[in-house]
Amino acid sequence: MKRIVLLVCGMLFLVSSTAEARWFGRSSGGNYTRSYTQQAPAKPAGYNTSTAQGVAQIMAATGRVGHWGGNPGYEGCGAGATPTAAYHTCCYANSGMATVDVGYARSASGMWFCCRRYR
Repeated sequence: MKRIVLLVCGMLFLVSSTAEARWFGRSSGGNYTRSYTQQAPAKPAGYNTSTAQGVAQIMAATGRVGHWGGNPGYEGCGAGATPTAAYHTCCYANSGMATVDVGYARSASGMWFCCRRYR
């Protein structure tokens, strides 16, 4: 009985290991190591923070989600693989406050950034 349990556990371990390796291989372009390229520093100074679109463009240029000022009220920022995903990951998304301004921008890496301003 112990041998059967040990055999089943060993098989489960092997199956889960190969499934993880296959999933990781797909997400990294086929090889098992991730390579990162150096990007030139972004220059967000040309964008205007008075609108949600300007903040979204700054986030896309820098590749970072953040609050850049320029809004006296509540502001939510988020990122995602699609514009909808970015919209729903913004801060205060489930607060019930009315959205009064929205901006979307796509970064060079393909990530979408969203800025929502609330009333």
